Amino acid sequence: MRLENKIAFKYIFSSKDISFVKIINLLATAGITIGVAAIIFVVSILSGFQVMNYNQILGFDPHIRVQLSDKNYDNTKLINYIRDAKSVRDFAMSTEKKSAIRVGDNIKVARLLYINPMSQDYLSSLNNSLLFGELQSNSKNLITGAKLAEALDVTRGNEIELITPEALEKSARLFRQMDGEKYLVSGIFYSNVKDYDDKQIYIYNTNPKKDYLDIKLFDYENTDEFINSLNSKFSPLSILSWKDLNSDFYRIMQFEKVMTIVILFLIILISAFNILASLSMTVVQKKKDISILRTLGMSKKRIMTIFRNEGVFIGVLGTILGTIIGLILTYLQETAGLLKFGQGITIQSAFPISYEYGVYVAVIVISILLSWGATYLPTKRISKIDILEGIREE
Repeated sequence: MRLENKIAFKYIFSSKDISFVKIINLLATAGITIGVAAIIFVVSILSGFQVMNYNQILGFDPHIRVQLSDKNYDNTKLINYIRDAKSVRDFAMSTEKKSAIRVGDNIKVARLLYINPMSQDYLSSLNNSLLFGELQSNSKNLITGAKLAEALDVTRGNEIELITPEALEKSARLFRQMDGEKYLVSGIFYSNVKDYDDKQIYIYNTNPKKDYLDIKLFDYENTDEFINSLNSKFSPLSILSWKDLNSDFYRIMQFEKVMTIVILFLIILISAFNILASLSMTVVQKKKDISILRTLGMSKKRIMTIFRNEGVFIGVLGTILGTIIGLILTYLQETAGLLKFGQGITIQSAFPISYEYGVYVAVIVISILLSWGATYLPTKRISKIDILEGIREE
């Protein structure tokens, strides 16, 4: 800042009669600091929950599900391409359908997944979630979610009856008693994902006739890129990503994050209004001093720049402090676990953290832009001040 600008700045902003304005400036700085820090910290936690939930779900669901063609030749080429792809961790062939499960008079609806993995690594997450037992390569054995097993009052070694849609249709068509196939419970898993624990059943079925090719990548964030490569090599294909398979959950998580950011941004917006109010009050109170500076030869543009710099300084200072505090809180949450789950949560003790650097940069930029925008009206008002009228008011 040039020397005469510094003198003019002190002349305008250092007077005792604008102490109330200084308080508003402090409140604006504090508001921006709190808003930026809150957004960074809360977004990091929400992203951590997203990653944690994605990892839980993707331990069971594929990253990509491809509808297999009825033509064996096309399937063979597709399978060979998947097997040789460097980004593919593992894959399996599967068929999914709904079924009724009957144990005595107790009947529940479940989701069956007949799965034929290309290697045991495909089932590693499922095996890690087993409370006891195992998924045996026997088409008459199955594993079920813990909540479903509890609802049916079954455990390992018990027999259950599966009534498929085909069996229901046949029973209705032939007017016969509804009979299903007998299966033996060989294991029970607990995923901590309600939809799986309540409804999911896995059956290891080596029958090559399957409806889907389920693919797991080394990095689920490369899903869209790999789908594009499949569509370019094999067209047309019916492909679902993990986002499509869990569309409701994915939309809810994204909506929660967006709405949280919007709500927290209101803190910054209110603080920007404080900047606008304080500068407007200063312009009104210092109308005489601005007129004197104009009389001494200082241009409107330079006086407007002084006021604009004051507003931007408040915004930049609050943004920098908020960013530092937010990152410190995020780091402490990651390392020391400031916020912890209640008793009974066994997945991890503290709220998870995932760094979202793109969001952080966007918050910083928007916060500074809002502070700069808040200076527009007050500085515009300076250009309309009549010098003679301002001096006459002394």
